[in-house]
Amino acid sequence: MFISEVRIENFRIFGSEADGEHLALKLTAGLNLIVGENDSGKTCIIDAIRLVLGTAPIEYFTLVPEDFHCKNGVRKTALKIAVSLDDLSEAESAAFLEYLEVEKDSPSARCRLQVTLAAQLDELATRNPRRSPVKWELRAGPGDDGQRFEGPARELLRATYLKPLRDAVGELAAKKGSRLSQILHSYPQIRGHEVSDWNPDDPACVPKTLTGIAKRAEHAIRNNPVVQNAEAKLNERYLKPFSIGPRPLSGQIGMKAYELRQLLERMELTLADHELGATRGLGHHNVLFMATELLALERDDDPCLPLVLIEEPEAHLHPQLQLCLVDFFRNETGNTAGRSQLQVILTSHSPNIASKIGLRHITLMHGGRAFPLRPDVTKLDKSDYEFLERFLDVTRAELLFARGLLIVEGDAEAILLPTIAELMGCSLTASGVSVINVGSTGLFRYSRILQRADDVAVPVRVACVADRDIPPNEAKAELPEGRRTEGQMDTAAIAATVAALKSGDGGAVRTFVSEVWTLEYDLAFKGLAREVHAAITLAVSSKSKRRALSAQDYRASLRQAMGEYRRWVKDNVPAATMATAIYVPLLKNRASKTETAQYLARLLKGLSKSRIDELRSRLPVYLIKAIEYATGTAAAPGALGSTQGAANAPA
Repeated sequence: MFISEVRIENFRIFGSEADGEHLALKLTAGLNLIVGENDSGKTCIIDAIRLVLGTAPIEYFTLVPEDFHCKNGVRKTALKIAVSLDDLSEAESAAFLEYLEVEKDSPSARCRLQVTLAAQLDELATRNPRRSPVKWELRAGPGDDGQRFEGPARELLRATYLKPLRDAVGELAAKKGSRLSQILHSYPQIRGHEVSDWNPDDPACVPKTLTGIAKRAEHAIRNNPVVQNAEAKLNERYLKPFSIGPRPLSGQIGMKAYELRQLLERMELTLADHELGATRGLGHHNVLFMATELLALERDDDPCLPLVLIEEPEAHLHPQLQLCLVDFFRNETGNTAGRSQLQVILTSHSPNIASKIGLRHITLMHGGRAFPLRPDVTKLDKSDYEFLERFLDVTRAELLFARGLLIVEGDAEAILLPTIAELMGCSLTASGVSVINVGSTGLFRYSRILQRADDVAVPVRVACVADRDIPPNEAKAELPEGRRTEGQMDTAAIAATVAALKSGDGGAVRTFVSEVWTLEYDLAFKGLAREVHAAITLAVSSKSKRRALSAQDYRASLRQAMGEYRRWVKDNVPAATMATAIYVPLLKNRASKTETAQYLARLLKGLSKSRIDELRSRLPVYLIKAIEYATGTAAAPGALGSTQGAANAPA
């Protein structure tokens, strides 16, 4: 069995169903990853499951008044959490028979177990320390009419929970009630080891049970000459003087390990390089701890819930270990030999894990709203999922963690836009905006991740930046034969080209198209001709020399570029002609676009204050609008949560 759905009302960040602020999250068997920024609701979901099902080891975790949802300064007085479990085996169905709901419409009469926690806040009790301010109960069955759910049945549903920033070393150390002792005590092959098979009257007896081995060890220690000598001296010299009456005061030195649990509590689990005598670090101990928790799920016949809840599994783990961890969980959740399929629910802030785990297993949280990315709820088609499985790497997976996105077609935009935004006073970092470079193809494959089949917008502003890629008439002589310029296309054809580039818009996704040709051309044409020409000249020089420019080469190339620019200005060369001449080295591949962008970013950062102040007037409008939209620094047509306006707004 596995958790198929979690419904939450009025618990922490989640509000009431009547207001549409509740959570109704469907989960899948196997692997589930919940991502999102801080305070988006990830931990709230994990804690809701913990409250309903309980955890192993058993921990004190209950509701407090602050758990009740507060809206407009008014705290709710009732909350409800319902966890539905599906795909029960015969043994599991038998264990929960009296609580099951049979789905009548299912051809196989499929059974479902729903466990509901309902709580009430007693406001009067909050002022009386002798009374609990929260009253709650668990019921199992359909709707709110189920039976009270407690005792052995609930024990079978306890989940394994690994908290964030866990003390892996401490959890596996030898101590009373240690997690390792609990896991070993429930391990199937431990059965019978609570009985001693050692016969003290048979010198040849070799015990095989842990308790028998401990008793034999205790006997050997007890009869060791050193121990006996110390015990005799203790009794004769130091305790005998204090003996009053016929019964002497005496002590006995020995090792007490008669109970199996006590013996297990003396065990510890560590990772160590015994040759070097060095103990390994937190990361490997974290892996050891997670693996040990999975050992706790090894049951022969108990119909227990094979569920692991892990918050921030990336804690202390090197990026490559994070990828190994995903592979490990993927294999474990897919392996059903001899037991029910394991379900793992993770929360994470790691793009490494998100890029590896696959979109269909991810739920994106934003401000208490859940957006699963499985195929039936997004606008991605089968080929999109196949494409993204290959190309959604760790840098592009940042789109799952950002408040706003600038999705661009190449390195030049990825390098330049953060610098331009900063000089505009719209810091991408401060606004939580990521620049996602998707290359020359697949622009809308990535933006469709955040578009919903029901057209409800994910509250992430997505600005796609695209080249119109229609050369001006002035570039005709530099183009391959057959390449059409703007003058050879009518208004309808140009409009159709732009419309095709915007065809994927919808929800919070908007496309901003360059006004003429490419990023570099439009920057030069609009007002940055001097800076763009200097950057391209530097890139040409660098490529021709096949090495980084020395300080002397750098200054010489700048002088050359400035001299050419001044001559163009003196000769009143038209803007389009000048921009074309500037762009030709990139068109002819005599310079790298990436190097050009690096040099241009450097030059822009070195502008004088007066030049920076007038920068906005010298930038292409489409770049200004894209940056302002992604950062939320300008009013967008249509509310972000609306499906109207954004798709048809002009760029």
